[in-house]
Amino acid sequence: RGSKPLVWFGACVMAAAGAGKKPLFEYDDHYVMLNDIGRNEFYRRALARAVPGCGEECTVLDVGAGSGLLSMMAANLGARHVVAIEANPNLASLAERTVVVNQPANFPSSNVTIFAELSSAVSPARLPGGRPADILVTETFGTMLLGEGAANFVPDARDRLLKPGGQVIPVGGCQYVTLVEIPGFIATLSPRSWGGLNLTGFEVLQDSIYWKATMGASRMPFKRLTERICVLELDLWKDTRDSIPLNRTFRVPAAQAGTVHAALFDWDVWADDSRSDIMSNAPGARNFAGDVAWGWLLQVQEEAGEDWRYGPFPKRLVVAEGELVDVAVEFIARGISMHVRSRRAASPGHEPPGPMPQSVGSPARMRGVERADMIEANEFYLPAAGDEERHTFYGAALDAAVERHGGEGSKPTLLDCSSGAGVPALSAAKRHGMQSLVLTRRKEFANVLRTVAKDNGVQDLVESYSADVRDMLELLLPRGERADIVVVEPPGTPLHGLSPFAVLPYINKHLLKEGGIVVPGHACFEIGLVESDNLASMFAVPGGRWAEMDMTVWNEEAVKQGVLGRLVPYTKWFGLQSTMGFKWLATPQCVHEVDLGAYGKAGLPNETVAVHRFHVSAEGRGHALVGKWVVWDTAKKARMLGPDSSYLGRALTWPHYVQALSAPGAAPGVVQPLAVAKGDVLDLEVTTLQAGAKRTAAAGPEFSLRFLSDEPDHGEL
Repeated sequence: RGSKPLVWFGACVMAAAGAGKKPLFEYDDHYVMLNDIGRNEFYRRALARAVPGCGEECTVLDVGAGSGLLSMMAANLGARHVVAIEANPNLASLAERTVVVNQPANFPSSNVTIFAELSSAVSPARLPGGRPADILVTETFGTMLLGEGAANFVPDARDRLLKPGGQVIPVGGCQYVTLVEIPGFIATLSPRSWGGLNLTGFEVLQDSIYWKATMGASRMPFKRLTERICVLELDLWKDTRDSIPLNRTFRVPAAQAGTVHAALFDWDVWADDSRSDIMSNAPGARNFAGDVAWGWLLQVQEEAGEDWRYGPFPKRLVVAEGELVDVAVEFIARGISMHVRSRRAASPGHEPPGPMPQSVGSPARMRGVERADMIEANEFYLPAAGDEERHTFYGAALDAAVERHGGEGSKPTLLDCSSGAGVPALSAAKRHGMQSLVLTRRKEFANVLRTVAKDNGVQDLVESYSADVRDMLELLLPRGERADIVVVEPPGTPLHGLSPFAVLPYINKHLLKEGGIVVPGHACFEIGLVESDNLASMFAVPGGRWAEMDMTVWNEEAVKQGVLGRLVPYTKWFGLQSTMGFKWLATPQCVHEVDLGAYGKAGLPNETVAVHRFHVSAEGRGHALVGKWVVWDTAKKARMLGPDSSYLGRALTWPHYVQALSAPGAAPGVVQPLAVAKGDVLDLEVTTLQAGAKRTAAAGPEFSLRFLSDEPDHGEL
């Protein structure tokens, strides 16, 4: 310890220029399920009540077995035969390997058989003794109760593979909807005003029907304006796929006054008919891992008319305490998805209204718009449009660029290639009278931006095209000449096609004047060391065990798939609104700096190597290296913008990068955090790969990271 580097190693390769919602590795959703303590204990309790009275030849059928944990629980509790059905053959193979490891110690007298196929393909004759099972257990629930299609296959398995009078675990449940006021969420979809600009016109891009936001592991405050409404109760003992209606309507009183921003979807399931043992994905019901696995959903709400239709522009429903509200729920694909509409009670009395007509359809403003445009608008474009801190950064950087160009009297032209909803161009036009062109990948964005420009009186100064900047010609730019200032997206944000590393070589060669200015001017990739048991629950089973079950096979699989060998982007979890607990053990420092104004003007070295010294500032256990891109306005670095913000939209659109770590000497199948003490010094070798040395086709630099040791017997580890 002290000044001597620790003897341990972590290596990774990544294309850090772009990001997205990638899984950390295949099957990563099963790790959070394995670490959902409440889920596992719910099923253990239910099986412990059912299996002992099942008889000596008890057969348990596990439909959608996944990791095989529930099957092993049943065997451990005394079931003589367990049949685990898992349609994914690779996942079934992992489950089988896990069963083999556990059988000698945990269920030596039981037989656990894995069928790698759909349950509909399994005949009763293939079950042990050719007889139906005594118990059917399933955990095939999504963020929506029926989101994984349980209504389609569980009834079939129950009717064909379970004996008459057999038990189903869980026996039933209910999908709930609650109307809520949640200002922090709606702010990401309802830009208001900034810098004298009226941005409310962007709200027409809101998808208040199809798009849902997953909000698990969130501490975002909200107010329940209604009680939980059980919109669909499911009896897994008797219901079939035909039990799911097309739509249902409800009339409920407002529990308190407020503005209806969203419909919150969550569910409960009960182990047996007593309904005394309940598992729920409601906010606050699960640990962090369980919230990541299931979460809960929000659907934006706007006030529907008496005919259940929406107007040309989103209008919020404001309710008084006790006021009656009508709620309509459409069940899509037999409950796999649901759409909710709300309105003021259209008639007196407490009787619910009749069914909503099937002809209502989507809002007129969404018809003819490509779904991809609406999805991207709600996941990225609108959150960026509402990011006032981002706008302030770009606005100040543009002010500095105008000053550099020649002062307030000059009239430079602007090319805006960022994903900031054209706000930099709108601001430049409003504040400096600059002619600006905005390029976006989506036709609908360009159309809406023209309307917003008109709303702000700058329609003669701001034009917008739906085009790739690399297809643009100089004559299409303002004044038919190269731009004086170009605005680009920060590195690392999810829109790959707008990565500055992808577009700047072309811009500098064909679209930017000699001596022109790029905003932002500089970028840096920072790396730090993090302690977080919550984060670790997304890529490993702590200690390789759950209760008495040996789950080291799953940690071995994580290592095999490279969880210790690369950085992967994660949105949301490091935001201030997340419940994920973490601590920086070594604060982030810049390991690779880029002059964006010069990027692409000259050739780049294939490979550079630098060693950075990290000083550990707090004692703890290092679970991961975490990286992030930050940008600076100019070379003077007066202003900085990065992923950390109190605004939810930033966490949703600007990722951190996670590289799992394991200490040297850890037993096989154990991903063990690295113990460090305050004052320890870690030397991190950063190899930057560019041009022909890169290992992927993604634009921008890739990094290989290696911690070094100065101990002569070890050298590099």
